[in-house]
Amino acid sequence: MQGVLDLIYLTLIQLVVTWVVVGIMWFLQVVHYPLYRKIKEGFVEYERAHIRRAALLIGPIMLIEVITAILLIGASTEGTLTKLAGANLILLILIWLSTFLFQLNQHQKLSVRFSLKIVQRLIRCNWIRTLLWTLKGLVMVSFCYHLFHLGTIARKFFNM
Repeated sequence: MQGVLDLIYLTLIQLVVTWVVVGIMWFLQVVHYPLYRKIKEGFVEYERAHIRRAALLIGPIMLIEVITAILLIGASTEGTLTKLAGANLILLILIWLSTFLFQLNQHQKLSVRFSLKIVQRLIRCNWIRTLLWTLKGLVMVSFCYHLFHLGTIARKFFNM
C-alpha cells in the first residue's frame, strides 16, 4: 500500500510542478521575452537581475521536477504508466538540453550587451521549451487519467 501512496504523491507533485512551469514558460514566451525589445536603457542590468531572480524561482522547481520524474519511473509498475513516466523523463531531458544549449547561451550574451538579433533568437529558441513543457504537461495529464480513471489504483489497492 505504501508503494501506491508513493506513486500518488509523486504523480501529484510531478503534475503540479510541471504545470507551474508550463504557465511560467507561456508567460515568458508571449509576454516577458517580447517586451525585451522595448527596453532601451539599462537592459544589461535588467537582464542580469532577470537571470538571478529567474534562477531563484525556476531552479528549485526544475530540481523537484527532475527528482520526481526519475522516482516516478521506479514507482510506476504498470506498462502504460511506465511508458508515460519514461516519455515524461525523456521530454524533461530534452527540455534541459534546450535550456543549457540554447537559452542560457542567449541570456549570457544579453547580460553583456543588448542585441535585438539575440532577443529574437531567444524568443525563437524558447518555443522549443515552451512546446516541450506543454507536451510534458499533457503526458502527465494522461498519466493521471490512466492512474486514477482506469482502475490502476483499485488493482493496486485491492489486487483486482
